[in-house]
Amino acid sequence: MSSNKSILFGVRLPCAGVLASPGAMLRVAQEAEELGYDSVWVHDYLIWNKTLDQVHLSCGSREAVEAAGDDYPPLFFESLTNLAFLAGATKRIRLGTAVLVLPYRQALLTAKQVACIDVLSAGRLELGIAQGTPKSTLNEDFEVLGISRAEKVRRMRETFEAMRLIWTEEAPSFEGNFVRFPAATIYPKPVQKPYPRIWIGGSSDRSLDMVADYATGWITSAVPPGRLPSAIEDLHRRMRERGRQPSEMTVATEIEVSVADTTDEAKAQAALTLQTLYEHYSATTAHAELQQTTGSGQADADFLEQAWATSLVGSPTDIRTEVERYIESGCTAFELKFIYHSIDHMIAQMRQFAQGVMNPVRYREPAEIGRTP
Repeated sequence: MSSNKSILFGVRLPCAGVLASPGAMLRVAQEAEELGYDSVWVHDYLIWNKTLDQVHLSCGSREAVEAAGDDYPPLFFESLTNLAFLAGATKRIRLGTAVLVLPYRQALLTAKQVACIDVLSAGRLELGIAQGTPKSTLNEDFEVLGISRAEKVRRMRETFEAMRLIWTEEAPSFEGNFVRFPAATIYPKPVQKPYPRIWIGGSSDRSLDMVADYATGWITSAVPPGRLPSAIEDLHRRMRERGRQPSEMTVATEIEVSVADTTDEAKAQAALTLQTLYEHYSATTAHAELQQTTGSGQADADFLEQAWATSLVGSPTDIRTEVERYIESGCTAFELKFIYHSIDHMIAQMRQFAQGVMNPVRYREPAEIGRTP
């Protein structure tokens, strides 16, 4: 039986929150590598506090936060530092940012950091970038750094365009509105040529235009399988308008996961986290569109309805069916954000997902996708 390795599975690392630690990240990354996952991923914040621990639940769970009590420091380990740390502790697995917020990054330094990580990892970096989340999500980074949110898209474009020159030219210079530097010789250059694969996250028009301009990977979030084909076609239209081929693009979903022996058990261990998370993100573009699709209002049950529609929660068999729906809809990469109450709980779910979902999907013939197992 052939292996369908074009379907990619990655794991969000415990880089933030009450369960985050160097040891936890190392353990999860090495376990993911051993189990055959393709990649591990980190996200990007500068300012992080206990309120964000409670509502921005990209690592761990609401139950884990409540169990920690009040006497703990709100940890968020810096994105690129994490990947440099893991580059020397892993051998095969790819290392990704989902996503690095470029508008408040300095172009010269960030370009060099990215290139060095690609060299240190022997060409295993996946670079996800974005403009940054809105203030409604309690993100304070722009205000603390004194950067106008109104400028963030223009800053992101200039920063990436400058970084691209640094990676590909001997001694580039740049003269923009926000990024300026004279001829600068910066080595090493990335191992991957011309530079690591670029992923861009976001669903707004401005984000999609940047995907079409710069990326070969689009990271979606809170987009159910039924809405993906039209969203992908819209992106393909933007690419064709720029003279690009749709075949250049890989579509991914950043998605919450809770796997257990039964779907009822999986829902019980995920419900509080998903309810909190979806309420927290209700004003973002993707979640606002999701509310229109489901006809949801603001009740707790409605937020859970949205969550069940755009997450992987259930038994391995049920999740495998949902993964195949995503694949049929054009999504071929999955960044898995497990919902877990301890690192042991996370590892157990990673093993169950690998055995019951990832490997069966990979080792089925392409024509079998969509058939009832």
